[in-house]
Order: sequence, then structure tokens, then C-alpha cells
Amino acid sequence: MKINAQAALLAAVGGVLLLIVGYSGVRRVDHFFDWLVAIFGPRPLLLELSRIFGGIASLGGIAVLLGGYLIFKDKVRSGRILILIGSGAGFFTLLLFLFVNLWREEFSYLLEVLPAILGIALGVAAQLRAKAESILPP
Repeated sequence: MKINAQAALLAAVGGVLLLIVGYSGVRRVDHFFDWLVAIFGPRPLLLELSRIFGGIASLGGIAVLLGGYLIFKDKVRSGRILILIGSGAGFFTLLLFLFVNLWREEFSYLLEVLPAILGIALGVAAQLRAKAESILPP
């Protein structure tokens, strides 16, 4: 099986898990744009970008599934971005989420969102596993 097909399979399983629990990355995207507004002030371009990315992030598992499809079709960069926005987490964000919950000893909460954590982890694994072709000529 091709590496990108394996990554697409990981993203598909992760996307299904995110769909099952109804998780989306909208909160993370919203926090990111709040941070940008705090730095640059309220700009119309930031408002429009936040609406676009917020719309994609609200799709959650669907965005991760579409990202997996794009990776399968060797559109790796676009697929990675869609997975990142849809899940709202990268590798370090996922680790931070896990460590905070373990540090606070919120194990019951952790068990309730375990499918979401697994879905995000599979999406991150798909991003790391996928290999993009070079955009520069050989």
C-alpha cells in the first residue's frame, strides 16, 4: 500500500471517530483569530478569514475525511491543511491537551473524549505519514 494511501486510511478512521463524537476544531480556530485580533486589531480581512476557517473547522470530521481524500489523490499539502483545520489540533496541541487533562486528574473527562483524542491523533499521524512530492523540478 502506498504511503499516502496509508495516511488517507488513518485520516478516514480519525475523521469517522470525530464524526461519531461530534468534535470540531472551531474552538481552536476561534482562539487563534482572537489572538490575531488582539495583536493587529479588528481588520476586515481577519474577520473574513476567521469566517472561512471557522466554517471549515466546524465541519470537524468531514474536513478530516476530505483531507484524507486529498492526500489519497496526492494533494498532500491541501489535505494536511484541511486535517489541521478540521481537527483543530496539531501534534503539540494534542500533547498539551493530554498533559493538561492528566495534570488536572480529569480522567472521567478524558475517557468521555477518548474517541475524539484518538481521532485527532490519527489525523495528526496521517499528516506526519503523508509524503508530498517536491514542487521544484529535479
